[in-house]
Amino acid sequence: MAIHNAYRQYMYSYPHKTAYQYIENLDLSEYSSELAKNPIVLYFHIPFCENKCGYCNLFSIPWESDEKIDSYIEAVKRHAENYREVLDFEGVQFKSLIFGGGTPLILSINQLEKLFDIAEGYFGIDLRKVSISIETSPNQTTIEKLMFLKSRNVNRVSIGVQSFVQKELDKLKRFHNTDKVEKALKDLKYVGFDTLNIDLIYGIESQSFESLRYSLERAASYEPDEIFVYPLYKRPNTGIFTDFDINTELQYRMYFMICEFLKDKGYFQTSMRRFVKDKPSKEESCGFENMIALGCGGRSYIGNLHFCERYTSKQSKCMELIDKYIKRKEFFSRLSFYKLNSDELKRRFIIKNLFYYGGVPLAEYKRLFGTNLYEDFPIFQKFSSEEWIIEAKGRIKLTPLGLSLSDYIGPMLISDAVLEKMERFCDD
Repeated sequence: MAIHNAYRQYMYSYPHKTAYQYIENLDLSEYSSELAKNPIVLYFHIPFCENKCGYCNLFSIPWESDEKIDSYIEAVKRHAENYREVLDFEGVQFKSLIFGGGTPLILSINQLEKLFDIAEGYFGIDLRKVSISIETSPNQTTIEKLMFLKSRNVNRVSIGVQSFVQKELDKLKRFHNTDKVEKALKDLKYVGFDTLNIDLIYGIESQSFESLRYSLERAASYEPDEIFVYPLYKRPNTGIFTDFDINTELQYRMYFMICEFLKDKGYFQTSMRRFVKDKPSKEESCGFENMIALGCGGRSYIGNLHFCERYTSKQSKCMELIDKYIKRKEFFSRLSFYKLNSDELKRRFIIKNLFYYGGVPLAEYKRLFGTNLYEDFPIFQKFSSEEWIIEAKGRIKLTPLGLSLSDYIGPMLISDAVLEKMERFCDD
């Protein structure tokens, strides 16, 4: 089968926010019982960056002032209070605390402290007993902030390096230089966290196998516990959208070089993008986690209900929504939501597991849904005939070829109903 572009869509969640529908008032009263079924993630979305990177279509805006961030944090506190009013968190178990964005470390230590206080005070999270992860960029990574994070029991820091080659950083419209990258990584190693992740990107204009290998060498020299290597996408409403074309054939060949290089360095591949020093000790399934999101741009999952502020990738609309969020007194009106039916829950379970090294556990699928996966999704026969999947030890797993085509295969699992809603989405 001829594949002209392996990079169609990154299926990091399902369904995509563009399939969500508007709701005037979201009633969460019936969802308290769902909270106790699975451990919960508490997520803080910090939609502020020093500058907007050229490839980024995430919900974020350039930093304006400390005063605006202070106002935003006060809104986050009201958001937390609102959750406590509409949901019963008694006996609920939190398993992790995540700070994403944006660039969370653009906040001052005092501002970060307020967010930790919200997690502890409003949700009863014991920072010593949960996994805590935060994202950063080189320019925002200081010894003082890292020491603070260490004191608050943060155990995973992910830093967006993207490249160790200045020319490539410039192409991506990143606003740090390679000296800042090296300094930030040295500081991270000095302070020491349980898990250090480095993000890199491949498929950049002018990037060669040699320059990509150099970035991989520099990243590996810091012995990070994880390395995420992302294929570059050009998306509407981003700074590089009209700057250059991506040579997807070259990009696809780069993927195999990345896999070979990191394998030689002792890394184990858990997904198309993720490589880890230590192979996970057991294969656990995922797909039904609950997540409570605080902040404008975060997405919450409670049972079969997904909801968030209205999705947009336009800067002007992000700014408008953040300004409205800061003024909010009540946070469960005028939202976007999606209530997954049985078919969509099956698809989500498959997508969340198939593209991870553990694969889809067939017995668990049968237990959860009472049906046979192959009968529910005949397309898996096609996947098998193309040698994209194999069945081993009761699990459907991607072959190395299938793993390389994750962003090609994933969109084939989108339902017609979701696809229709995504196609009707208008970012106006």
